[in-house]
Amino acid sequence: MIRLASIPAQQDAPSYPSAGLDGIEAQAGADNRAHAPPGTVGLRLTLPICWREAWLGLPEAAQLMSRVPTREEMTDHMAAGIDEARRLRVKYVAIRASHGTPEGILTGRHGYTDYDVLMALAEWVFLAMGERDQGFEVLFENTWHAGLRWNEPKLAQQLLDKIRHPRLGFSLDVGAWLLVSGGTQTETQDLRRLRNFVKTLGPVARKIRALVLRRPAVAPVASDLVKKLRASTDASEKLRIAAQYDAAVDAHQPWVSAPLKELVEAVNPEYVVHRIKGEGAAWAEAVKRQDALLA
Repeated sequence: MIRLASIPAQQDAPSYPSAGLDGIEAQAGADNRAHAPPGTVGLRLTLPICWREAWLGLPEAAQLMSRVPTREEMTDHMAAGIDEARRLRVKYVAIRASHGTPEGILTGRHGYTDYDVLMALAEWVFLAMGERDQGFEVLFENTWHAGLRWNEPKLAQQLLDKIRHPRLGFSLDVGAWLLVSGGTQTETQDLRRLRNFVKTLGPVARKIRALVLRRPAVAPVASDLVKKLRASTDASEKLRIAAQYDAAVDAHQPWVSAPLKELVEAVNPEYVVHRIKGEGAAWAEAVKRQDALLA
């Protein structure tokens, strides 16, 4: 088991040795390029929150994005991340397997299915990467937007089958799963829910190669934001409102007491990723405290 800290790929990012870990999972920049700190093991690509309408060439895309990219531009953007991963010689790339419109993010109601999102993503990834072994694993990560939410585990295998690549798997973000499954309770209750969930996955559980440890925040009240969003005709403003809400809910808070070793034993991942926000000594201490729960 390789223990990593998830950090921005910047020169002034926190240092993983200060937290006593084995390396880092770097978050690529907006252009999917990344500074390569020592110890870079994984690279998490950056994708737009809202992309499906642009990929499918739907007219609604102009209402959802300030500038609608072409399919070729979107393919080149993802391919740039694949090229960067090869340059950095990482062990894996993580791709967020989700999509959300601004209103869908705020309300949780979508005009499309998880299957629709995942099949569009499969096409996008395949065109950017092809079937050739890139020298690293490609791991699809769940979120609480439409796509890979693990509420229909069979969709996870369908995603892998659609792409036809030799080294595919999953990165299980436990914080995102808790959001999808009803939010957080006590750490002990959440740990029990997670362990029971893993047992329901069957053979696909063996494809979970990375386990992302963090806790989400309590969702803020969205009703006023929905009114503001519906009153706006500016696509950039709508995305900004949704991104703010998304960031508030999707906080990277540490576990502090639950025996996470039990979850790691149930999943048996190759990588355990501590994804906690912060900097300096306070960040290192939070990571150390969560890492101690693995013992």
